[in-house]
Amino acid sequence: MHSDLMLDAVRAEAAYRAEELRKAGRSAWAARARRATRHFRATRTDVEVPAQQRREASRTTADTAR
Repeated sequence: MHSDLMLDAVRAEAAYRAEELRKAGRSAWAARARRATRHFRATRTDVEVPAQQRREASRTTADTAR
């Protein structure tokens, strides 16, 4: 009886993990499809996007002399 419960638990865990892997595979595929669609649409537009300019990070320190 104990071994039957253990076997059921292992089968349930295997089924759960298999479903999670299937979900992950679908979401990865969907993300690639969305990215490809965005790229395709962006190349078809006549909008010009200016080049990005790099900004330097400025550091300010707290005035602790007070």
